[in-house]
Amino acid sequence: MNKIILIILIFTNILFASTHTDFNKDIQTQKQNIFKTQAQEIVQSLIFQKNTSYLFLDDKSIKRYYKTFNYELIWINENGVKNIALELLSSIQNDPVLKHHSNEAFKLNEVVEQLRLLDKSNEKYIQSLSKIDFMLTGIYDRYMKYLSNGFINWELFKEQRKIFDEEEEIKSNWEKYTSRKNYKRLLFKAIKSNDLSIAFNAVNYTYPKAEELSKSIIKFEQISQNGGYTKVPKINFLKEGSVSPIVKILRKRLLESEDLLSNSCAIDDEKHNENSLITEGSLTIENNCFNTFDENVQKAVISFQKNHGLKADGIVGNITRRYLNIPIEEKIEKMRLNIERMRWMPRTLGEKYLLVNIPEYKLRVYDKNEVALDMKIVVGDKEHPTAIFSNKMSFIVINPYWRIPQSIVKKEIVPKILEDINYLNDKGIYIHENWELDSTKINVENIDWKMYAKTIEEQEPTLPLRFIQTPSDINPLGRMKFMFPNRYAIYIHDTPAKQFFQYDKRAYSHGCIRVEDSKKLLEIISQKDTNINYEEVSTILADTQSKDLNLEKKIPVHMVYLTSWIDEDGKVQFRDDIYNYDSIQKKILFD
Repeated sequence: MNKIILIILIFTNILFASTHTDFNKDIQTQKQNIFKTQAQEIVQSLIFQKNTSYLFLDDKSIKRYYKTFNYELIWINENGVKNIALELLSSIQNDPVLKHHSNEAFKLNEVVEQLRLLDKSNEKYIQSLSKIDFMLTGIYDRYMKYLSNGFINWELFKEQRKIFDEEEEIKSNWEKYTSRKNYKRLLFKAIKSNDLSIAFNAVNYTYPKAEELSKSIIKFEQISQNGGYTKVPKINFLKEGSVSPIVKILRKRLLESEDLLSNSCAIDDEKHNENSLITEGSLTIENNCFNTFDENVQKAVISFQKNHGLKADGIVGNITRRYLNIPIEEKIEKMRLNIERMRWMPRTLGEKYLLVNIPEYKLRVYDKNEVALDMKIVVGDKEHPTAIFSNKMSFIVINPYWRIPQSIVKKEIVPKILEDINYLNDKGIYIHENWELDSTKINVENIDWKMYAKTIEEQEPTLPLRFIQTPSDINPLGRMKFMFPNRYAIYIHDTPAKQFFQYDKRAYSHGCIRVEDSKKLLEIISQKDTNINYEEVSTILADTQSKDLNLEKKIPVHMVYLTSWIDEDGKVQFRDDIYNYDSIQKKILFD
């Protein structure tokens, strides 16, 4: 039991012990009514005084709360502090993000101090109780705001991100969403049902398996309290068939992360002329198989590598060893941070929606909370970080034209033209006076490319030159573009550069999302959309004519940045902080 709650229970039993007597029912009811009436009068008197101070709430807010409850005490009755008040404090103290900062952040010790100062013989006893009730209401309101908005100082994060962007000469974007609910009405429903989770769940995260990630922190904390993960000594490499005392240490480490489910191995049993299975601790003098890197260890290593986004080859080299030796405290911080991020997302993700997790390099389609599609993607590189936001897909372009951004023209296209004047023709790129496809085309031979290169070197291109690439198999957008119009000009598209999907880490785009199999994504989207005939699309793809397909119902698309989460198999996943967001946000949250 939490220390704060235990202290409150002790004070409650001492202060209110005399109320638990053997009065008959009528007398007890009468006593309740007297307490209720007196408390109502005092509450009204206090909240209309100008000099009354409230924890985390102003005068207007406290008045609205208690008006909703007909000026009755919310958290305390004639028998003491209600269980629902203890539920509030317990939820705050066990919050996965704030666990070690909750007392300070919510001034819980002040509640304990006010309880300690209570004197039942004092004529202002109920007034003192009322002030404690006000404090608990303020704590509830602050916690609801935290669940709705997250705890991080968002303005400070934007400042820090801006500094980082300027240093790295990049442009990053992250949109934060909040839950807009009436906390007073939610509290009224919760008190009526004697269940505070009604209020919490109405504003808290809805990300898949967020609650499981929260619970997993408890397991990780237990390992930390027992000394943390076993360190794997320096090695060249270990693979199936390797024999080394380090393998025994590796087994222990893999058991701790539950990648190795049982530490057993086979030895040659000469008596029975067959292999016998022994477990760690067996009295085996010869043939100590625990030093052998067998198939079970290999499978455990592959499991660990998959859970950390590494090349899953079952070989322990320097990279895998480095990840094995990441302190568990760092992982706990990462898990806490990502639970916080889940509170920055829209609360209604959608019945059917696309989820793009940038650090995982994966796109998933969810349909009624089930994963209908899991696909590799390529995301923006460090110089062109993919924006984090939510929007709705409204149409799909088959055989898209590529309107090449001026930044790419400046940095990539013009240098290639200077090397090879036929570059544009070979790539099917035409120069227009504006972005309209039927606008006047400009003859490339009439352009002084050296002068143009000099102009764009001195300033951003302002000349009316727009580079547009026609649909083809070499168009960087591939044959499909999935559109959810947004201020960042980010979309999901096909790509002819399939080689990148062979890599484990796939941050190579200019910000947009490239998908491994655009046809499969289109098929999943078309299954419940009468506007899209998947068979007809194949005919369109055989040509190069561009065509827009409007969706019957818009599909939510969520671009997220999670470096820890629970996967569909219940495994805790960890990924690298490719855009340096973890390090910035951890300092703001935990320092």
